[in-house]
Amino acid sequence: METIVVRTPHAGGPALKEARVAIGMTQTELAERAQVGRTWLSQFEEGLKLSAPLDMVFRVIAELAVTIEIQAVRLR
Repeated sequence: METIVVRTPHAGGPALKEARVAIGMTQTELAERAQVGRTWLSQFEEGLKLSAPLDMVFRVIAELAVTIEIQAVRLR
């Protein structure tokens, strides 16, 4: 299982997009499997959903079969 390290609020979505693309899954496939909207997923992957509901993010993570490590850095 791949571990993705996220250090800023903007980095989570793009990192998960990279994992999705690496396994050859489309946004539509992931959205359906994770039971999230494709538009929401698109915006999340672009780093535009800084306050994304945790349950939705967890479903995306589970479908991609990755783990997330959060390393908070001080934002200026």
